Amino acid sequence: MVLWDKVQIVKRLPSNTRKPDTRWRPEPGLFRSPKIFPAMRKGRPLLTDDWNPSHKFIPRSFRLYKGVEAPKIPVDKDSSNYHEDNLHVLLGKFQFEAKGQFHDKGEPAEKEIFQAAFDLHLVGWLKVRSDFVLGHVQGDTFALSYFRKYLEEKHLSREAGDIDWVRLWNVNTGLQAPLEYKILFCEKDKRRYKNKKVHILAQLEKDRIREFQEKASHKALNEAEETYNA
Repeated sequence: MVLWDKVQIVKRLPSNTRKPDTRWRPEPGLFRSPKIFPAMRKGRPLLTDDWNPSHKFIPRSFRLYKGVEAPKIPVDKDSSNYHEDNLHVLLGKFQFEAKGQFHDKGEPAEKEIFQAAFDLHLVGWLKVRSDFVLGHVQGDTFALSYFRKYLEEKHLSREAGDIDWVRLWNVNTGLQAPLEYKILFCEKDKRRYKNKKVHILAQLEKDRIREFQEKASHKALNEAEETYNA
């Protein structure tokens, strides 16, 4: 051990290696691992995936069970075989986000949006809170167009709340049966009270800061008007 310490001192004297800091992990030297870069897709880094409630139960070994692949249904491309009794169904999907103010913790808005999607025989998931709505729906393209129009034209009752804006992404109209989801469900708020309390206090702090900023801006504007009139 003493001999090894002397060797380290000798190597350090001619500045072959920099002086290590014992408070941190050992110096890797030539065995330094390369930098980790995110995966690129169409020139954009994929830092995080879209939130999906059906994919949150991941085993600790990071291995998911893959069942037997269902046989693909052949699609008849001959247009003469389609008539009034045999119509071709084109499937699609899209993911949406809506911002606004929804009353009673979003429960009336959740009921109305769920009923609108359920009546159109759409499948997927919805997440409705007091200030936003997230969702991923799949189904027939005609039903998706009607539901998209329902969101963009903001067909919500006054008891449910108001929608400020709607954003859509992951729009695809070329899906094949079977779809990823079989039912339409709502993601409920299952947080514990202590977590809810932390988020409520953080929101109150943001509202208080915004109120102070508005008062300060109004005060500065009034002082500028008084000096200008004087």
